[in-house]
Formats: sequence, structure tokens, C-alpha cells
Amino acid sequence: MRAFIVRPFGIQRDIDFDAVERLLIRPALQALSIDGGTTGEIGSQGNIRDDMFRMLISADIAIADVSIHNANVFYELGIRHGLRSRATLLMRANVDKYPFDLNTDRYFVYDVANPAAALPGLIDALRSTLAALRVDSPVYEILRSLKPPDPSVLQVVPRAFNEEIDRALNAGLPGNLQLLATEAQGLEWESEGLRRVGRTQLKLKAFRAAKETFDRVLEIRPDDVEANQRTATIYQRLAATDGTTSTEERRDLLTRSTQAIQRVLESPVPSRWDRAEAFALKGRNAKVQWYDSFRNAPDNRVVELALQSPLLIEAIQSYATGFSEDLNHYYSGLNAMSLLRILLALASQQPDRWDEQFDNPGPAATALTGYDDQYKQLSGAVRLSVQARRRSLERQAIRDQEDWLWMRMSEADLAFLTASNPKAVARSYREALTGALPFDTSSARYQLEVFKRLGVRAEFMAAAVQVFDELAPLPPVVALPDRVLLFTGHMVDEPNRADPRFPRTAAAEAEARRLIREAVINELTLAKGSAATACLVGCAGGACGGDILFHEVCEELQIPSMMLLLVPPELFVTQSVQRGGADWVERFNRLRLRRPVRVLQETLDLPPWLRDKKGETVWKRDNRWMLFNALALEANSMTLIALWNEKDGDGSGGTADLVNEVLKRGHKVARLPAEQLKTL
Repeated sequence: MRAFIVRPFGIQRDIDFDAVERLLIRPALQALSIDGGTTGEIGSQGNIRDDMFRMLISADIAIADVSIHNANVFYELGIRHGLRSRATLLMRANVDKYPFDLNTDRYFVYDVANPAAALPGLIDALRSTLAALRVDSPVYEILRSLKPPDPSVLQVVPRAFNEEIDRALNAGLPGNLQLLATEAQGLEWESEGLRRVGRTQLKLKAFRAAKETFDRVLEIRPDDVEANQRTATIYQRLAATDGTTSTEERRDLLTRSTQAIQRVLESPVPSRWDRAEAFALKGRNAKVQWYDSFRNAPDNRVVELALQSPLLIEAIQSYATGFSEDLNHYYSGLNAMSLLRILLALASQQPDRWDEQFDNPGPAATALTGYDDQYKQLSGAVRLSVQARRRSLERQAIRDQEDWLWMRMSEADLAFLTASNPKAVARSYREALTGALPFDTSSARYQLEVFKRLGVRAEFMAAAVQVFDELAPLPPVVALPDRVLLFTGHMVDEPNRADPRFPRTAAAEAEARRLIREAVINELTLAKGSAATACLVGCAGGACGGDILFHEVCEELQIPSMMLLLVPPELFVTQSVQRGGADWVERFNRLRLRRPVRVLQETLDLPPWLRDKKGETVWKRDNRWMLFNALALEANSMTLIALWNEKDGDGSGGTADLVNEVLKRGHKVARLPAEQLKTL
């Protein structure tokens, strides 16, 4: 999160504004982990006004000191008020009279003689300003229909960062994405960088990590429409794939999803498309709960329960409302059609059950006729909407694979609902599924599952399923490990090291191996199940010393392990293996050929977006990356085994750093007393 400080410079009217920033504003921002500053910190060449405009508009919060009548301050404040509706905090010392145009505004007041005394109050004021959805710009308070521009358009995410996101997506590495999400925090383009990472995490079905990413966006912008929409989707997916069987847990997740949807609908800024998407998400929540009400019921009661549930009508109405909000949003219209098709079929199969929901047959028949008319109207409108989308893609020469996939899949879904020949349905799905990924086909499969359970349009469903099984078969279910063992520990000492940690002796190596083996066996005993290869997975680097010993112990105990290297093996050896001698190099090379190896980056330099970030080192980045790759395995638990003497390392990013990172996230640390090696 970033702030922009608008203030006079130097000493003016007996106020040392540099000291006010140093003693009051900066400590308050640091207390809330907020970065940023003034135009005085702009170091790059170029027009300072360009940077000033960008920073004023894109800053998550602006702090303006209007203690004196300073033209530059009022100019910059006017720009902020004109382009951002909220998150601007005015502060002042009681020196000049309040400017007439700002006389009614709220101010945070500090004492010129002792600005530091106001620190607790400023921290609270900043926290309240960020959390409040209240409009604080007089421009937008008066001109209620005026919409502020999207500040994200000024947040330029570096090309190298975007390329890392693409590589993580193509390689299927959610741990790398979580690393990038943490690295974007505090940078000028944080919210837009997080947004792009979160979208990609959703594509990889890393729902819990994506939730963490979009939660961070919502901390910065609580009313962000996309972040709330994505959060609603994440809760939906967690309810469907969380692995829990508890009805209460699923209901709570869907309730949280609905709350996020409601925040979108209550926001003053969503477009018609955004509202359509929100109602579609609301419809999906009702649809999921409706399906839950009968999916595991006895076959002879499925139709009865499905037809009588009020959630069916609720889902239809939400989807239909979404389509009416924006007729280009054909997805919501298709889903309303799908559920209406089911309702009409079930009511035809069991007319008595349908009539039971009304006082007498008259209203029952009228209602059914109304739903039939609604289906016919939607059928024509949705067809036109899908056709219009195809023409738009062709006219604009849009080649984005995802856009075309969703359009073709919608054409196939429409054919499934309306075609009179099952072969036409199969042909449509065959065209849509060619080159599609499993994630992209999950919604269509879910729809077919509902139709199959209810026995509606069985012949058409069978034709579609045959194509799915041929072109987009369900991936095999991979059992998640019970626990992941992440290892960190000291390397073999350099020759003539003054303060030994891991002496270059056979006795020290044997003791280190014994400690590691005992720790791994203890974790194996705690793990569920009986097969070691199914319940435990190891992760570690490849340095001479603890890392290599850990991989060797895992191999002896038939526990699969993954080698995580900061740089490619050839460079890694020169940095972290050769110091131990030729034997360690040989052992490293044997190990890396027998297990998966992942590499973080090509050189020992920090990536461009981190080079100016205070306190960052390539070794700290490596530690976070290892942790996130271990967490991405989604085991029931994770243990860090640390061969560590409880002292700080020779530089930042050593064993102590990874221990702290793991403890911050609430995971278990099993420390092995490396100090015992010192005397061997």
C-alpha cells in the first residue's frame, strides 16, 4: 500500500515541515506498513509533474498538510480531490485560518511544538480513512453522478513482472505466483500487480492463495468491484472443492460469497456488466445450494426435492436479472435458460408435485406458462447476444484464446439446450473443446452433471459427455500429501571459518545426518496412513551440508523430495556446493538427476522490481520462494526442519530468516541443535 504526502517543504511560518514528516507522518505510515512519500523522492529523469500526477491519483491514500496557505499544496490537493473520491486525509497545525473552500472539511490537528505527540491519533486517523467507504472529496460529495477515473490505469506493472506471471502460469507453479504477490506489496503499482497475480492464481485453481491476494487488494480498496467479484467466485470454488463434507462449512463459504456480491451491488461505481456479473454469481450460489439439496438423495426422490426447492426459482431469477442488466452478458442468460429448461421438464414429469406448491391448479398452470414464455424469450435474446459476441470478436480480429473459448463454449451450451439433434450438440462441443484446458471446461461439465442427475435431456447429455471424455477427460485425482517437510540448515563451513557451524569433518556430517534422520522419522510417524510415499513430501535446496543430507535421508526412507534451487544447477554449484569439495559436488549431481528440480531465476541479481526495495536480498527472496512452493503442495500440514544454531547468519536471507517466515505463517518448526556440530 502506498501513500502520497502533499506538504510544504523546509521551514515556513515557523513550522519545520520536514520535521513534521520525519517525526509524525513517516512513523504513522511505518506503523501501518504503508510506503510512499513526496515528489521530493522522485529520482528518475523526466517531467516531475508527470510523476506527481500519477502518484497523486494512484496513491492508495493521500495526506495533505494544509497548515499554511501554500499554493503548491492546494494545487496538488485540488488534483487529488478532482480525481479520487476518497482516502484523502487533511491535517494541519493551527496557524493560518482555514481556507474558505475547505472550511467545512474534517482535519487532523497536531501541535507545532511537539508533532510526535500526535502519532497515536494519526495512526488511528489513517486506519479509519482507509477503512471507510465515505466520500471525502468535496467534488464527488456535491456532484453525486460524477464517476472517478480508475486509478489502476496509471499503475504500470513492469514487463518483467508480467512475464514472470506468464511463466508461472505456463509451468503451473502457484508457489511462484504467491511469491510475486508478496513482492508487489508496497510498490507503486501494487494493487494492479496483485490483481494480475490473483487472476492467474484462479486459472491454476490456487483458490486459497488467490483469496489472500484479493484480500490484500480489498485492504487497499474495500469497494474494488473486481476484487469483490473474484472473492465471491473464490468462496464458491472453495465450497465446491474445499474437501470438506460439512454442510455448515459449505453454507458459510457461500454466505461469504454472497456478502462479497452484495458489496458489488451496493457500490456506486459498478458498470452494467459488473452488475450483471454480480447477479450471475448470486445465481450460481443459489444453484449450488439447490443442487446440494438433492444430489445425494435417493433416486426416487431426486426430482421431487429438486422441483420443490425454492432455491431453483431464486437461481433462475438472479440469472435472469443479470441478463436484463446487460444483454451482452450472455452467460447469465444461458444459465437462466438452463434452469428453466430443467424446471419445465421436471414439472412435466411430476405435475402433481408442481401443483402442490400452489393453492389450486389454476395458479400452478399460469406460473408454468409464464416460465415457458420466459424460456422462449430468453432463447431468442441469448442467441442474438452470443452471435453478436462472435461478430465482435471477428470484426476486431481478437485472437485471445480465452475470449474465443468462452464464446464457443456458450454456443455449445446453447445448442445443448435448444438443438433437436444430439449430433449437432456433439459437433458444437467438439469445436469448443479443441485446445481447451480442464479449468476452462469445469462449468460446462458441472451443468451436464446436473442434467445427468435429474435425467433431463439424457440423449443430448450423453452425446456431450462422450465428446468431453474424448477431448477433455477429467484429470486423475491426485492424493494430497498429509504433510510437507521443508528443510533449511547450515552449509558445510568454508575452510578456516573463525566461528564453526558445520565443521568439515566426518563426525560432524554423521551427527547432522543422525539429527535429520530422527526428525524425518518423527514426522513420518505423525503422518497419516501407512505408505511413506503417499503421505510425506520433502522440499529443500541443494547446498553442501544439511540440504544434501536431507535429500539423501528422504531417499533412504523412500520419501519423494523436490530440489529447489535459486539459480540453474551449474551456477548453483559454484555458489553453494563446491566449498565442500568434489565429493559434495558428485552427491549433488546424483541427487538432482533423481528428483524434480525447480529453479527460481537465471542469475544472482534481484529482479528489476525489487532492486530499489529496502532490505531485499536475493537470499531472502529464495527463502520465500521455497516456502511458497512447499505450501502450494496443499498438504494437511507443513513442518520446517531447521538444522540451526539459533544465531543470525552471515548475511540476510539465511536459516534464521526462513525460520521467521515460517513462524509468521503459523507453521511448525522442528529445530535441530546444530550447535552440537561445533565441537566435532
